[in-house]
Amino acid sequence: MIGMRDALTLAHTKIRSKRLRLIITTIVSGLVFGVMAGATILVDGMSKSLTEFARQNLDGRFLVSGTPNYYGPVDFNPSDATLIAEVQKYHAAYLAERKAAAKRYGIEYDERSEIQPVTEDTNPNVPAEFRKQINVQSVAWQRYSKDHPSSATPKDAKAFRALVDPLGATTVYEPKNLGHLSLTLLPAGTEDLTTTSTGEPSKEMQTAIGQGQYTVVPNELVAPFIAPANNAREPAQGVPVLLSADDAATVFQKTVDLPKRPKDQAAQVRWFKGVRDAVNGATFVSCYRNDAERARIEEARAQAQEIAANRGNRDYVQPDLLLALPTTPCGQVTVTKDTRTAELKKVQDNQKAFEQEFNPTPAPRAELVTFQVVGLLPSPGQANSGIDAVLSSLVGTNYGFGAVIPSDSLASLPDTLRHDSLFAIPAPVNNDPWMGPMSQDMFIASFPSVEKARTAVASNSCQMNWTPACESMPFSLGAYGTNYLTVDDIVRQLRPVILTLLIIAFTIATIIIWAMMGRVMADSRRETAVFRAIGAKRSDIAAVYVTYSVWVAVRIVIFAAALGLIIAGTVHVLFADRATKTAQLAYAVFTPEPTFSFLGFRNPVLWLILGGIVVMSLIAITPPLLRNIRRNPIKDMRDE
Repeated sequence: MIGMRDALTLAHTKIRSKRLRLIITTIVSGLVFGVMAGATILVDGMSKSLTEFARQNLDGRFLVSGTPNYYGPVDFNPSDATLIAEVQKYHAAYLAERKAAAKRYGIEYDERSEIQPVTEDTNPNVPAEFRKQINVQSVAWQRYSKDHPSSATPKDAKAFRALVDPLGATTVYEPKNLGHLSLTLLPAGTEDLTTTSTGEPSKEMQTAIGQGQYTVVPNELVAPFIAPANNAREPAQGVPVLLSADDAATVFQKTVDLPKRPKDQAAQVRWFKGVRDAVNGATFVSCYRNDAERARIEEARAQAQEIAANRGNRDYVQPDLLLALPTTPCGQVTVTKDTRTAELKKVQDNQKAFEQEFNPTPAPRAELVTFQVVGLLPSPGQANSGIDAVLSSLVGTNYGFGAVIPSDSLASLPDTLRHDSLFAIPAPVNNDPWMGPMSQDMFIASFPSVEKARTAVASNSCQMNWTPACESMPFSLGAYGTNYLTVDDIVRQLRPVILTLLIIAFTIATIIIWAMMGRVMADSRRETAVFRAIGAKRSDIAAVYVTYSVWVAVRIVIFAAALGLIIAGTVHVLFADRATKTAQLAYAVFTPEPTFSFLGFRNPVLWLILGGIVVMSLIAITPPLLRNIRRNPIKDMRDE
């Protein structure tokens, strides 16, 4: 009988006698597994580092944003004959109201000027039942849809809470986008309204604040980016705002001596801190004008151009009501001459009152808003190499659209600085007949752990893989603030490829070990026959070759693990410091810890790969081993 110690001795003897074959098998089989082990270590290390930076940046909270999904149409058929008849009744009632009002104001009214409630296609190729369709731009349809709201469920904060609360969300935030106000930046606090710009906009006007992109968010979401208060901010001089580092450098380049953004990552950290200190407390002004005031600006500009073009023309008569462009930044249009007759004034006033009765519009309004910089948001620099682009995409940040106004800081301002009535102007809502009420509101949910955030996003996101189920999702979720789920998204997208590579790798390695073991057993037939002749059992022979197979597998595991460590370690040594600087810029975490590491050993896939090698070797040895121990030892000795 062959004991375990004897089996180990015999297996070790075979390994020493078949060294070249063993080396080739180890290298060929271990290469693929080593590369995959290295990739697993890298992915786990990056995921761990991103999670740690996100934890430091947001105080242990993991934020998920939700934007409304508008996929499936509601039950709306613009060619429905019954619906068309109903809308035409609304149109008839509307015309009757307009005629009565026109008679009351004593003005002329032509009903043909109204938008018709139904359009008709005269193309004979269009089926007759589809030629007439409701005109969704008509007043009649707007009145009808107001009386008959869409059956679609509103995608509002209540619906968002109903989605994320069961998934473990602890807090829901409602950022407010102010893009609809179209705030216009006034560089150097001045403006020239005498002409319209037709060329390339200046660099200042290409920034977020130049395009009027502001988002109001709670302080706690952007607290890491708010700079300590200094003398310039005591007392406050305007609406608090956080700009991206690049936007701040562009806007204040002429007033503050700021160096250009360097290319080196370590120098960029120093540059970011320098820009933040230089612009902390700096102010700029923007102008709000509503549609009515902008229309008066255009009218005043056109009058000024007309008068200039007719200078010296004795036959030219100036308008009865002459408007003048404002002479102060963000001022309002003024009337410089009004020679209209009393009768003409009455007619024009009645016409305005008539239109106002059916289409109420706010009075012309202009308001100068002073903003004060209280911090900087990270902005990725231009990638100088492929690795810089990869690192920037991994640790990128997104804190709203454009500049950010911290709501708690805003609320603490005096009444004269807050502009409450201006910021309270609601964004227009598009009541789409096919999709229902649509808005571009974004909501944010806070989760206490990355696992819960990952689960919420995975079950409510179609960014990586669209399926018909996406149409029933009320919101599309994604990581907010920091890209802490970037690695997960990449792995999820590459999961089919990774699974295929694993299957191929294990299949190839199994075939190689199978062939190698079969050859070893074929070369050892006489030796096996001798052992069998002197009393060794089949189980004893099997123990020798199983031990040999495990020994080979252990060597492959050691080679694969070493290769994986070399690959991951090399990447870590070459790029860890650069990644740390990039992450510090993105997360505004400038403390010595944490640092970015590409080494991670928590992923069970790594241990599955290494453990799978041993299982694979046992599977590979089974067919040749069964065939070998069933052979007749007398026949093998005679054949040899």
